[in-house]
This record gives sequence, structure tokens and C-alpha cells, in this order.
Amino acid sequence: MKFLYKRFAKYYDLIYAGKSYAEETRFLSGLIKKHKIRGKDLLEIGCGTGNHAISLKSKGFKITGIDLNKEMLAVARKKTKSITFRQGDMRTFRLKKRFDIILCLFSTIHYNLSYMDLEKTLRNFYDHLEEGGMLIFDMGFNDERWDEDKSRHLCDCSDDEVDLIRFSKSTRKGNHGFLNMAYILRKDNKFHFGEEMHKLRIFRTPQVKKTLERIGFKAQLFEGYSNRSWKKSSKNYVVCAALK
Repeated sequence: MKFLYKRFAKYYDLIYAGKSYAEETRFLSGLIKKHKIRGKDLLEIGCGTGNHAISLKSKGFKITGIDLNKEMLAVARKKTKSITFRQGDMRTFRLKKRFDIILCLFSTIHYNLSYMDLEKTLRNFYDHLEEGGMLIFDMGFNDERWDEDKSRHLCDCSDDEVDLIRFSKSTRKGNHGFLNMAYILRKDNKFHFGEEMHKLRIFRTPQVKKTLERIGFKAQLFEGYSNRSWKKSSKNYVVCAALK
């Protein structure tokens, strides 16, 4: 993952310029309000370049962000000085406080490559939540959503500094998805090329819900960033909301 997430982390936001951070933030804020979570201390795991964190900060939350990638965190820290960003692994990070809300968005949860790792991560989240607190995460690589015919994507974007093309193709081998991406970046009349591969676990949604409940959460499943309950036939993201 050395191309986008490290060497060219500063162009991550250009590729995802069309992502609906504001719309997702409205849904998340509404869900938190609906469940009457009173506190404002919010921990975001896999915060990346900080776009969700900054959007949530504008809603009055006190944010701490954690990401494994130091290059992405460097981009986030340049955007704002009012949010604390830390480097850490979602399975093993340890903070000397508990939070009212924990978020893990943009399919970050799928970087747990086994159900054992998933449970370790969810227990770590549980330990960092206040009693009555809420965990929200989403899943884009769930078994019910997988469609090999819709696994190719092309992104063509540019700004005043660069032109960038990314082609991505997802394949499945057993219980894992492999997201392969190739990049062409043009800057200062020079071309740069790169490839990267992300290995992700494809989870079965009902089994994830059972894992949450075994740990002690009370879980709800939503169809994408909407108030519709998740159904097995849904092809949208699964959004999991779990109360401690």
C-alpha cells in the first residue's frame, strides 16, 4: 500500500472528493441523538486524512482520531490543530480514557483478516466505551453485498497540481477480497506509476452481529447511511450501530 496511502497520501482527498462526508455526518449525528448519547467525546478509528473527524467536529463533538498510517495522519494534522490524531492499530491501541462514541468507517473494519481479529478489535472498542456509549461502523465488503460483476472502477480526477487516474479491480478468493489498484499520476509534466493491493476479510453480516452481541453490545443494522433496516438482499453498505 505504498503508493496512495504513503507516497501520495496527500492526493487521497482528490480521489475521494465525491464522497458524501457531510451527508454521512448528518446521519451519524442523527443516530447518536436518537439514542440519547449525552456525551460528546468521540473516537474515530481509521480516521485517514480527517474528513469525517472535521465534519463531526463542526457538530460539536470532541474528536480523537486514530489511524495506522502516519502519512495519512500527517495530512490530517495539516488540516486542523483542534483535533488530536494518534497512530495506532485498531486491535491493540490503548488510551487512558473512555469515549461516548466510537466510529470506524469506510470499511476499515474489513482490515481485520479473521473473525478472531474482528472480535479482538470489537472487544478493544468495547473496553474504550463508556457505559451506555455507542459504536458505529460500516461494512462494504460483506458477503451479502459481494458482486464480481460490479468490482471494476475507474477514477479520473485532477486539480491545479496533478492529473490522476486510478483503476481498481476487486477479486475474491475464499473469505478474502483483494482490492488491486493501479495509478497514473501526472505532475510537472512527468508521469508516475504505481500499484497497490489491499487484502480484506469478507464478513457475513449476521455473524458480525452475533459477535457484537456475544461481547455485550446491543446491535442494530441499517441499509447504508439511512434509517432503513438492513436486509440480506441489500446491496448498500451495512451500517452497524451497537450500544454498550
